[in-house]
Amino acid sequence: MALKGQAFIIMWHDITPQGDAQYHQWHTRQHMPERLDHQNFLRSRRGVNRGLERQIYFTLYEGQNLQGFTGPDYTQSLNHPTEWTQWIAPHFRNFLRMSCEVLHTSGRGVGGAVATVRLTLPQGMNEAEAQAALAPALIAIEALDQVTAVHLAAARPDFTSGETSETQLRPPMSEQPFDLVVVVETMGLAEAGEAGPAVLDHLAQAGFPDGLFQPYDVAYTLEKREAQ
Repeated sequence: MALKGQAFIIMWHDITPQGDAQYHQWHTRQHMPERLDHQNFLRSRRGVNRGLERQIYFTLYEGQNLQGFTGPDYTQSLNHPTEWTQWIAPHFRNFLRMSCEVLHTSGRGVGGAVATVRLTLPQGMNEAEAQAALAPALIAIEALDQVTAVHLAAARPDFTSGETSETQLRPPMSEQPFDLVVVVETMGLAEAGEAGPAVLDHLAQAGFPDGLFQPYDVAYTLEKREAQ
C-alpha cells in the first residue's frame, strides 16, 4: 500500500549464526515495539530471505518525516540501548542503514514480500532528473501482475549518520552507499523473484542498468496502534 508518512529508515544486514535465533525474538518482542513507541515512527516491517548470499535481513521503518528521526525520544533510545540490544548488536554483519525521503508511493494493501533495488545516480544526472526518468518505470513496475505497490525514495544520510551508543555496538558500516532506492511490494516471495527481471529491465530502460535486486519475505509487520 502507499507508505505511511514522508520518510523511512531502511536497513539490510546479516546476523552471525550465534546471534540468529535471539535476533528474531529481540526484534519481534522488544526492538520493533520500542521503535514504534517513538513519536515519528508509524509502521515497521522485517524481511528475511535465507536464499540470498548476503544481507538476508531487511527492515523498513516508516516515519512521518525526516526530522523526526533526530527527535529527542529516538535519540534517547539510541544512546541508552537495552541489555538485550547490547547483546545482539555486535552480531550484526554487512550492515547498511539509511534514512530516506519518499519521492513516490503508490499501491494498495501490504505485500507478502518486499524487494529493494538500490540505485546510484548516473554521472551528470541530478535527483530531479532521475525522478522524472524513473516515473514511467514505476508505472510499468506497478502494472506487473505480481506487484501490489511501488515506492521511490532518496537517501538522506544526514538524518541517521550520527554516532550513538547503539552504533558503537555494531561493527562499522562498510557497505556501498546509494542515492535512490526502489521498494517493490509483491504478493509473495516467489512472485518477487518472478517480477525481478522485469523490474530490472524497466529500471535499465530508465537509465539505471546496475540496480541490486534483493527480495524478502515479510516475516513481521507492526503498526503504531498495535505497539501502544
